[in-house]
Amino acid sequence: MDDSERNPPNAMGIYLYDAFGNLELLYRDPDITSMYPLPVAPRPAPPAHPAVADWGGSQDSRFLVQDVYRGLDGIARGSVKSLRIVAMPPKVQPHMNKPMLGISKEDPGKFILGTVPVEADGSAYFRVPSAMPLFFQALDGRGLAVQTMRSIAYAMPGQTLSCVGCHDHRDTAPPAGKPALAALREPSRIAPGPSGSWPLRFDQLVQPVLDKNCVSCHHTGGGDAQAAKLDLTPAKAYDALLTFGGEDLKKKAFERDRSVVGDGAAANSKLWQMLTTTEGHKDVKLNNDERNRLATWMDTYAHRLGHYSDAQEKELEALRAKLASVLVETK
Repeated sequence: MDDSERNPPNAMGIYLYDAFGNLELLYRDPDITSMYPLPVAPRPAPPAHPAVADWGGSQDSRFLVQDVYRGLDGIARGSVKSLRIVAMPPKVQPHMNKPMLGISKEDPGKFILGTVPVEADGSAYFRVPSAMPLFFQALDGRGLAVQTMRSIAYAMPGQTLSCVGCHDHRDTAPPAGKPALAALREPSRIAPGPSGSWPLRFDQLVQPVLDKNCVSCHHTGGGDAQAAKLDLTPAKAYDALLTFGGEDLKKKAFERDRSVVGDGAAANSKLWQMLTTTEGHKDVKLNNDERNRLATWMDTYAHRLGHYSDAQEKELEALRAKLASVLVETK
């Protein structure tokens, strides 16, 4: 740094500059430059804004969706049964696009808080953890996403936020009339997702389904040469499912800038269609938990992992225990 006499550290001072071009020094700090003076005068105190967060109270918030069908063009009323709530952990690794958690290098981490019910009129009212980035998915009666929110929302402690519907336009308002059914009751608590979805891990969420139903045929060296081409053992299963059917799932679950109503990854995948036909696949019959595991994984962008480090995984495990107040108790 040039701190010579030509460029002293207090080179600039405060001067009075009159109409005739005269300069009169008013103030110069001995150590630092002085500039941008602000006139100070008594003035009335501005109105105080009310607090938007209750930091001393319960660290949870509430969301009210007034009618999920507003914005879901083409989706029949009564078909959306629940909302899936997905959270995103902060990136803790310093390098861009590393580690790669799923199909896309840019796709952020995720963990599934669970689901909340949607009333007959399309409304939902539920509790969520405060100050946590969240997005929602509208699910049909099979637990499959018919629409995915591609932005995030979060609320401060004690705050209640509401939206008109699913991807409603921000310039719209709810129609006047009867109150939303969900608003007439206490907010729902979140029913946790399947094991392995918080923290999100393919090997704990999906691999148990494959080990039980698929690996006996789908492994290298098996008796069925055709089945052996799709290796679903733990070391190969993730890549094998993404590339099944000409990379069908990889294309459908790839992160997008926007979502299209009815274009959920699971419902439209060849894998789901094969496993849920009436006759099944080679007599494989998935139970409700197994179908939920596969649907949850596919609809949340088919990640291998949902977190950025082993330390963050432990933090997410501890967070789940801490947030028991917003979750439905499970036996």
